[in-house]
Parts: sequence; structure tokens; C-alpha cells
Amino acid sequence: MNHSAYEEIGKIQCPTLVIGGDTDNVVGINTSEEMGERIPGSRLVIYPSLGHGAYAESKEFDREVLKFLS
Repeated sequence: MNHSAYEEIGKIQCPTLVIGGDTDNVVGINTSEEMGERIPGSRLVIYPSLGHGAYAESKEFDREVLKFLS
């Protein structure tokens, strides 16, 4: 509960996909946006009206991951 990778996140050098929902009450949209800003060259996708389970709530989630991995 006390771990923070905040200072390290900017060191990520591999392609990174950050996906979040704008109603995520666990991570929060601000955290997803901040991760997208701090990870160089990352791609940020925010799903409107979805929460922390965006992977199960959106059929677009799988397509977005496959597109990123292609």
C-alpha cells in the first residue's frame, strides 16, 4: 500500500499502452492521464462512461490492444 513508482515511470522505454475509463473509481482518470503523460511515447486511451473494468465493459478494449500490439 505504500509503494510508489511515480519517480520511476518516466524511465519506461518500451512501447506502452495506457487504457482507462473516465469513471474508474479505483485508479481514477487523473492517474491514467498522468501515466500517459509521464511514459515517453505512450499511447493513452480513455473510454467514456467506463470504470476500472473497461476490459470487460467494452468490446473495443480487445481491438485496441490488438491494434497496439500489431
